[in-house]
Amino acid sequence: MTKSKRFVSCVSLVLTLGLVAQAQTTKKPVQEAAAQAAPDKQAAEKDRAAEPTDPTSGDDLGPAPPPSNEQRDEKTPPSPLTPEPNEFPKGELKPPPAEYDQLLSEIAALRSRVAALTTTLFKSKLRIIVETAGDDARITSFVVTLDEGVVFSAPERFIADEEKTVYEHAVAPGHHVIGIEIEREDARGQQYKTWQTSRFSVVVPDSRLLETHVVVEDDSDMAEDFPEDEDGEYDVRVNLRARVTEP
Repeated sequence: MTKSKRFVSCVSLVLTLGLVAQAQTTKKPVQEAAAQAAPDKQAAEKDRAAEPTDPTSGDDLGPAPPPSNEQRDEKTPPSPLTPEPNEFPKGELKPPPAEYDQLLSEIAALRSRVAALTTTLFKSKLRIIVETAGDDARITSFVVTLDEGVVFSAPERFIADEEKTVYEHAVAPGHHVIGIEIEREDARGQQYKTWQTSRFSVVVPDSRLLETHVVVEDDSDMAEDFPEDEDGEYDVRVNLRARVTEP
């Protein structure tokens, strides 16, 4: 081999070794940069996964519907307001038992016996007569009580222009209390109303009849005068007269 070829071979070898060294030097910083960037990339992916996702992003359908009962956990207890499967009865209501009708019949018979026994034991009697007066007064409620118990309740549009006997029965002799509870409205203006409760103490003699006459009067002019001149008057009265007669 000549000297010139030997020289060319040496130069080629030197150039090759130089290129290899330069490539290794360039590859090392790139690997180091990639190694340093890898942890940063992993941290960024973790942060992205931890961020809450917006159910409305990307579409206009709104949030996802709640899971159905089948998708819920079977261990989740039901609401206390949820009825049990057999909580409500099925079918029509059953009629009351026969004992119920029998009990009502016995109560009615017992009341009749008490009334008959009272009539037998007591020869004293009490009679209550009512009478109402007032051209423009409409009675919406009229109740008569004896010793705090109701003995008469008038029907709707009750009118007693003439005397009406609403109670007559045997009672124990002695002290009793008659009560009158009445509600009225004016035919000329229904917004003008009166409520009145009166109590009267009476004494029923032994073996005698006590007749009581209750008169309810209403001469009020509130519905007529007050709308015109802003000046009106309620004039309502309940009077009771008692007299003893033979039974």
